[in-house]
Amino acid sequence: MELTAEEWLEREGEADRPGRQQRLRWIVEHYPLAEGFALSGGWLSKQLLEEAKYCFVYGQYVATAALGVAFVERSLAAQFCAAGRNDLERAGGQALFNEALQCGWVTQRDFERFDRMRGLRNPLVHFRRPLARDTVEARAAVSDTHPDRIVEADAREVLEGVFRVLDRIAV
Repeated sequence: MELTAEEWLEREGEADRPGRQQRLRWIVEHYPLAEGFALSGGWLSKQLLEEAKYCFVYGQYVATAALGVAFVERSLAAQFCAAGRNDLERAGGQALFNEALQCGWVTQRDFERFDRMRGLRNPLVHFRRPLARDTVEARAAVSDTHPDRIVEADAREVLEGVFRVLDRIAV
């Protein structure tokens, strides 16, 4: 039986409601307390942040990781641009994080957190040979854990890094 768009949306709305509520509570518990945030990177930075949170609530963990790291990289690139660092305009995440560490903009601990976030995101968005060490499938096999749980944990870790950035720019 084929569903209408309305029936599909109704069924989708009820699916995994307790899971969505739990994930939303997790975001609320971990989100930095602030009156607001001074986001750099314009409208798109805000949209990356909002979509990363929304995707997490709805269990779209790969998208959460990709969007969360994109938010951090875009925010950092915009801060360098505002500081007149045009040489970093199209730099990748690794170069941005390395430069931020050298400039004292991030601590060694934050640098390591952001580097780990990139390490979680990259195998999700860039091809790897089947069962390469850093793929979700290989990590799942080694840890005897379902891939869904692996990417959910990765998404949480990425969001924790995103929230660390927000905590630094809270007003």
